[in-house]
Amino acid sequence: MKKKILTAALAVCMLATLVIGMSLAYFTDTKTAENTFTVGSVSIELIESQLHRVNAGVANGATSTSPLWTPNQTMNGAAGTAVDTKWTGAYFTDDQIKADAANYAQYLAEAGKNMTPGTSVRKCPYVINTSTTNDAYVRVRVLIPAYLNDMLWEKSYWTSTAINNGQVIADLGTNEKGTSVTVDGEEYMQYSFTYVNALKPGEMTFWNCWGSIAIPASVTDLSNVENGTFDVLVQADAIQADGFANATAAFAAFDGE
Repeated sequence: MKKKILTAALAVCMLATLVIGMSLAYFTDTKTAENTFTVGSVSIELIESQLHRVNAGVANGATSTSPLWTPNQTMNGAAGTAVDTKWTGAYFTDDQIKADAANYAQYLAEAGKNMTPGTSVRKCPYVINTSTTNDAYVRVRVLIPAYLNDMLWEKSYWTSTAINNGQVIADLGTNEKGTSVTVDGEEYMQYSFTYVNALKPGEMTFWNCWGSIAIPASVTDLSNVENGTFDVLVQADAIQADGFANATAAFAAFDGE
């Protein structure tokens, strides 16, 4: 059986500029486009938005003038209509999230500049299956610089709603402080989120697995931040659903390649 696999990656340089990184080439028919790397007929797009799908952290999923996760916007997704039937409340629609994602780089350029203790950047990743033929299992990985992990871990957030609903399998590492990985010679702590249900062609993940990167207000010294900047990597993996019993089996094969 030929496995079709793909990895897309975004590298976010906090306090500085956007950096894009990528790893993995599989078959010889690899096609490449900005932020999207395809093999065979599996292709995905990784986007980032300010919008947490269900505005978790705000009472009853409502909006607020000072919400925990998202700007004050009305959620256009009516209660009881979500594709994830385990979520019965209101939600931001795909169109709302995609529209916000189109302006995310501009938001990041401002919000991620000159960060100080007590500030945060909204970071809600979503994956779109841009293939026209194949269902795909997807996984999102967030990588935080190892030397800053303890500081950022205190207030940066993965989103537990999808995990608690059983729609996302999280690998948060020892004591929920990530798993050490090396990327381009730099050590990061990785937080991995596997989506249980395969995405159909054209479908976008309902849940965002992450919500924000924050510097705790308790921090008194940022002099250890190298060159005044730090990178948080967000990477997405995809593998064809055909031939695998579930997402866990699919990514066991993916990681074995």
